Amino acid sequence: MKIKIFFTLLACTIIAQLNAQDRRSNPIVSHMFTADPSAHVWDDGRLYVYPSTDNAPPKGYKTMDGYHVFSTDDMITWKDHGEILHSSQVEWGRKEGGFMWAPDCAYKNGTYYYYFPHPSGTDFKKTWKIGVATSTKPASDFKVQGYIEGLESLIDPCVFIDDDGQAYLYHGGPDIAHAYKLKENMMEIDGERHIITGLDGFREGLFIFKRENLYYAMYPDDFPKYNKMRYAVSDNPFGPFECKGVFLDHTDIITMHGSAVEFKDQWYVFYHNGSLSGGIPTNRSICFEPLEFNEDGTINMVRQTLGVELPTFHKDINFNGMMGTLALGDYTQSDLKQAGILPNDISSIEIPEGYVVEGFEQDNFKGKSWTFKENRIDLNEMGCNDKISSLKISKSKVENLVKNASFELATQGQVKYWFNRAPRPFVRTKDDTASGYYALQYKGSEKPKALVQKVSLSPNTTYELSAKLKVEKGTLGEVIFDTNGSFDNTAKFDLDAKTKAGEWVSFKSEFNSGDLTEIELRCITSEGFDGAGYWDDVVLQKK
Repeated sequence: MKIKIFFTLLACTIIAQLNAQDRRSNPIVSHMFTADPSAHVWDDGRLYVYPSTDNAPPKGYKTMDGYHVFSTDDMITWKDHGEILHSSQVEWGRKEGGFMWAPDCAYKNGTYYYYFPHPSGTDFKKTWKIGVATSTKPASDFKVQGYIEGLESLIDPCVFIDDDGQAYLYHGGPDIAHAYKLKENMMEIDGERHIITGLDGFREGLFIFKRENLYYAMYPDDFPKYNKMRYAVSDNPFGPFECKGVFLDHTDIITMHGSAVEFKDQWYVFYHNGSLSGGIPTNRSICFEPLEFNEDGTINMVRQTLGVELPTFHKDINFNGMMGTLALGDYTQSDLKQAGILPNDISSIEIPEGYVVEGFEQDNFKGKSWTFKENRIDLNEMGCNDKISSLKISKSKVENLVKNASFELATQGQVKYWFNRAPRPFVRTKDDTASGYYALQYKGSEKPKALVQKVSLSPNTTYELSAKLKVEKGTLGEVIFDTNGSFDNTAKFDLDAKTKAGEWVSFKSEFNSGDLTEIELRCITSEGFDGAGYWDDVVLQKK
């Protein structure tokens, strides 16, 4: 057992960090891709988020096909209630399916009304409808009732119910927003159409909420390449609105979409980014941040957060049931208990970049051990769920410029930071002989498109590049790792089964970047490849 001379200081650090992380880190859904969050608080006291769902591998927005619901009562642990609606359940919808875009939900007189955009015909641009599904429960048993008639072919519904019980429907995009009163049945418009004005730079995704008798309209703008979130205010739900500017900056992907809600005396804004996929525009993830208002009703600029500052330990998978965080050091069972982390009860771990977490099956760092350098949403995959009794937290000694270097991180099979428009031929596979717990595999009889990662370089700098390759016995052709022509004379690694089969082979080389400021690292096979090849432990570092 390592005696901690400065235990009091360490305990203060732990307590301070716990206080700093009394909320779920972003993104709040880690096991699937979600976007366009609409957040609401219902009478049961829970906060519910109704997002759209992105597919993996990425196939574009047209293939978005169903909706899940997530909820929380503490902003720390989030429950996935499962899929509540799919395009196959929409009888009036397009036969090809897909196009289940940004939804919303409202509650009135004992019924939950779920509003979703979906085309009724093959020509989706001309046949958008706002569908309505109802349930007596907030997260299950929704039945499609039809769609709201009399609307133009627009998307992104938002339903706002004012203090007097009057419901309003908003929808629009691109570049135009319409609003109507709804009848008491919540499924028919009542009266004339209103065009919402004052939304400078409006793109789509209008969301309306009310605070202290002021109506707020928040929406993604049309800022080139990356949308930002703006807001406007009015004393009337139909406007005119006065734009107050940007309050949420762009993320790492082009789209922006969100909502705002008050929960337990704190306002929050919900939005999405591309952090879980490494920036793939159609593999998004929902997030939230505190929303702060000034005395005059204006909104302060929102600070976006991502991940955790210290390794964080959870008693449930998918980063739910947060127990606490740990700084650098060695922790016995007694130490873990004092930090609020129950030994033999850890099911998932968040690990910031640069940290290494080593878990031991027995107290005092004995028995079988597991080493992690990346987030682990489910320790069942490594066979150590609820088995870790003591821990060591350290910093990595290698400053690797490659992200997800051992292909350990993946969501719904989509390997993070490594890109390919059709990545399915490449899969992350369990491999007990790999550097970590997984390796990248291609198994097939044709040459796939390369799986790539682009890395920034400093000019005129010497770098060392290394990787491990493996091929199965009987495989024809070569498994290749290269720099897509930039330094193939010195940094192209290839392996065939005749040279070595069934074992990992390590490769290493050096190159000077010269005038280049970026390099494309590629996993690929040779022409005529037939069999199975593997990649692992890619490292690029300055010499």
